[in-house]
Amino acid sequence: MESILNPYNQISYPGYPFVQTHPDRLATLAHLYGMTPAPVEHCRVLELGCGDGGNLIPMAWQLSGSEFWGIDLASSAIENGRRQIAELELSNIRLEVLDLMGFPLASGPFDYVLAHGLFSWVPPAAQEKIMEIIGNCLAPEGVAYISYNTLPGGHLRLMLREMMQYHIRTMESPEEQISGGKALIRFLADATAHSSIQNDYSEVLREEWEKRMSICSSASLYHDELGEHNHHFYFHEFMAHAKPHGLQFLAEADFPAMQVGNFMPEVGELLKELEDDIVTREQYLDFLKGRRFRQTLLCRETILLERNIPGERVASLLVASKAHPSGPLGELSGNTPVEFCGPHNSSINTAHPLIKSALLCLAEHWPLPLSFKTLRELAQQRLGASSATTCFDSPEDRTAMLTTFFLCYGAGLLNFHAWAPRLTLKAGPRPLASPLARLQIRQGSHVTTLCHERVEIDGALAKIFIQLLDGTRDRPMILKALEEAVLTGKAAMLDNDKPVSNVDRLRFLLAEGLEVRLEHLARMGLLLS
Repeated sequence: MESILNPYNQISYPGYPFVQTHPDRLATLAHLYGMTPAPVEHCRVLELGCGDGGNLIPMAWQLSGSEFWGIDLASSAIENGRRQIAELELSNIRLEVLDLMGFPLASGPFDYVLAHGLFSWVPPAAQEKIMEIIGNCLAPEGVAYISYNTLPGGHLRLMLREMMQYHIRTMESPEEQISGGKALIRFLADATAHSSIQNDYSEVLREEWEKRMSICSSASLYHDELGEHNHHFYFHEFMAHAKPHGLQFLAEADFPAMQVGNFMPEVGELLKELEDDIVTREQYLDFLKGRRFRQTLLCRETILLERNIPGERVASLLVASKAHPSGPLGELSGNTPVEFCGPHNSSINTAHPLIKSALLCLAEHWPLPLSFKTLRELAQQRLGASSATTCFDSPEDRTAMLTTFFLCYGAGLLNFHAWAPRLTLKAGPRPLASPLARLQIRQGSHVTTLCHERVEIDGALAKIFIQLLDGTRDRPMILKALEEAVLTGKAAMLDNDKPVSNVDRLRFLLAEGLEVRLEHLARMGLLLS
């Protein structure tokens, strides 16, 4: 009966890693605001609504000294996750079929509690239960993560949901509802695009279709958009849910989302006046940005948070960035400004030699996080190699570096970390890829990196290549296996967009590209030391 009633058993919702839920992210933000979070390597983690463990299992594999528990009501998803746990021989994680309403409150404390994609999609009684679980089970210095739909931006999403629900009201099967809902939004977007009347409404429909609905997966459309429950909250309403349980706002898991951004200076001045009332400040920021989704971190209200973050607290963390120069560097030790560009159109212009050198060092070591001490030493060595001047070691230089990096963190140009994954930038004699990635690539085209991010692997040859990197094969053995895969038709090797048929040419191309392939996987965070 449960498999019939539970929509997640009818249409499975594949689990994915969410880097913003990782204990490293939560511990980093807690540390910045003056807390003493549990070490990432030795902590207890609870995930509510864990699905098939796509988020929790990669954490458990990397953090063998920590304990993980996930619960979900979808039995089919739990069984899928348990099969992966058995294949990976993990003993520090358990997944259970359990209703939120029956959660044993005496099972805490947990250092980190996660609820991603759950709060907005359950009835009000279950929302209250989530807060009750966190209030009862969170460790004194623990951090809880909850994602949910927000207003005012969510009004657009609700508008589409209501129209789709009307359109599919007579459709019975999930497949009909999925195709019918998507077809309606596409029809409306196309119809208004070719109408002689162009207005804000037609523009909204086109943007929603092109940027969201057209690429929305069937599972996401069915459960997130068309599900029985889809609740949206103003931020102050969400915090009103949390307060009776002794919880306060810590931060957003996405730190740049808390920044003012490119609004006129008067906006920043107004929000600065609200810094003593962080909930009101964040609410007005949502009004400005039209926010439709939040990833909020909560902690116990008994903790005195320090919102003014000192440089020394930043210096005790690790830092990683793949920001790169947009143009020629010139003389590194000179005062020529250089623009460094990162993800999501983030960038910074700096003329400071030490900062320019440090950003170059970070790019070379990406995705491996470095301590500030190591980074400064590497940056100074690079400056010494590029110029006879090596005097960038003053307290002022150090302060400038810390201040600039914190600004870069707020802009999304770099990340701070409390923990470093066990990855390597250079493959050893017998290259070893993540066992989790090798397992996942047998089941599909997406794998979880050692940085807890989801990446897609294209092509049969690339998938076979990852599976071969089990630590038992040296390079000649890997090349021989790749050659056999191509010659037996299991994968294709292309040369100028044409399949390679000449054996000698095939061997040359495979050998020539081997180190490039290995470096590519290392930069993706898939190779182990």
